[in-house]
Amino acid sequence: MKILLLEDEYMLSRSIRTYLLNKGYFVDHFDNGIDVMNAVKSQKYDFYVLDINTPLMSGLECLKEIVKLHPGTPKIIISAYHDIDSITEAFDLGCSDYLKKPFNLKELELRIDRLTSQVLAKQEVEATTIVKLSKEYTFDTQTNLLYYKDEVQTFTKREYALLVLFISNRGQIIPDESIRSFIWDGEDVENSTIRSLVNRLRSKLHVDLIENVRGFGYMMRKGDDV
Repeated sequence: MKILLLEDEYMLSRSIRTYLLNKGYFVDHFDNGIDVMNAVKSQKYDFYVLDINTPLMSGLECLKEIVKLHPGTPKIIISAYHDIDSITEAFDLGCSDYLKKPFNLKELELRIDRLTSQVLAKQEVEATTIVKLSKEYTFDTQTNLLYYKDEVQTFTKREYALLVLFISNRGQIIPDESIRSFIWDGEDVENSTIRSLVNRLRSKLHVDLIENVRGFGYMMRKGDDV
């Protein structure tokens, strides 16, 4: 894991960097905010440790810009400041945690490990809840929203119910009877009504995800087949 460290106190920065290097982390150290911003724009980091009171550009100013560029990356603010206004501003800007100097280096390590674990867990959840339907289409099973090129798509209640039925059974043929049972709760509706609903849903999709399997029903193709 690659960590960016902003700290202008020589002895402290050396202690932090040496400790983290010995723990197996890669650490890029900077003693002023301008150099930090130049590095952030050209390199990717997995974690940020930022002092507040630093030359040329403060840690809080850096934090504000880093949050814009990398909102999901953990950020710890370290400072000798103990006034509530500085702490509040840091959290308002988007820091993940706050450590007041002086602190035990083991505590910094524990907080880095905790925040990193939280990010990894969130990424795992997101990976399991996002279904890729095609190059452009994704479906979030947690929010039940369909996205086309990251834009939420809208449907009528029945169109949406039919969409969920297809997504839940991708690669499988769904006969008219299954659609009738799922959408109309077994109500006696004509096959032409079912066909009309399927066609309306297909017409709203920018990619032809649903195919008519003549004589059997309909099927939503899997992502690799689209």
